[in-house]
Amino acid sequence: MQTSLRSSLPIALVLALAGCDVLDPIITTGFTSETGPWETSTVTTDDPSAGSASDTTSDTTSDGASTTTVTTADPTNAFIFPADPPAQCDVWAQDCPAGEKCAAEGPKPLNSGSITCTPIAPDPDQLGEPCQLLVEGHLGPDTCDIGLYCYDVDPVTQQGTCASLCTGSPDNPSCGAGQVCLNTNLPMCLTACDPLLGGCAGDDLCLMLSTGFGCWPDDSQPQHGLFEGCEYLDTCDNGLFCGNSEGASECDLDSAGCCLAYCDVNAPNTCPGVGQQCLPFFSPGDAPPGYEHLGACFLP
Repeated sequence: MQTSLRSSLPIALVLALAGCDVLDPIITTGFTSETGPWETSTVTTDDPSAGSASDTTSDTTSDGASTTTVTTADPTNAFIFPADPPAQCDVWAQDCPAGEKCAAEGPKPLNSGSITCTPIAPDPDQLGEPCQLLVEGHLGPDTCDIGLYCYDVDPVTQQGTCASLCTGSPDNPSCGAGQVCLNTNLPMCLTACDPLLGGCAGDDLCLMLSTGFGCWPDDSQPQHGLFEGCEYLDTCDNGLFCGNSEGASECDLDSAGCCLAYCDVNAPNTCPGVGQQCLPFFSPGDAPPGYEHLGACFLP
């Protein structure tokens, strides 16, 4: 199975998964909230169950409407997401009846309602073996064994390779050596990478995921270059990230985001933008092991 970062992981949701403090909840930056003022806006909705991509508090007005307070760096950037349908099983506990696995099925996009018990295929495919999606264009079911998912599926042949799901728990996910967990409704183990060094196969992108940087299959969508506008996590070239447009004077402030460069905080400043500095990508003490050197080119 291959989910789309555009359909299932808009930048705001990735930020919530990664737990990063950011300048703008729409854009992945890794910078702390101390580098820019935070403002509060109020959004009124008829759905009291609606949630937001950023921190919220809710109350009910006298007329019955639900008022959601959204903390953002820009009060125009407030998102209200409808509640997902409940999952039918626990993918971490694999609590389905014998002969079934807790996995994703049904049409895209992936959400908690996609997680359900599906029959394990006869003679199921094992880790690293070729696999097959059984319904064209769907997330599943697939022919992989329990604890696995069909990864990097060819849209024509519906064939992919069995890869591991994360183990542990949502609060403490785990993968094998050299892997990182993309902690979503279907927690997937992906090859770990360093955005300064690469390490991904072919044209795969080295992206910031829930617990570190991992290789995400190139979906043949157009990639944007340095200082070009972006909206989603996977739309900038390798070595770049989709950051706040205020990060470089060369960016268009009318764009939702701008492709900015990574850098090494331990090396001489190599940032390409006028006046940019190499600032730590992670807040102090929050960098995953091995990423303490990682920085982002940004205007101070």
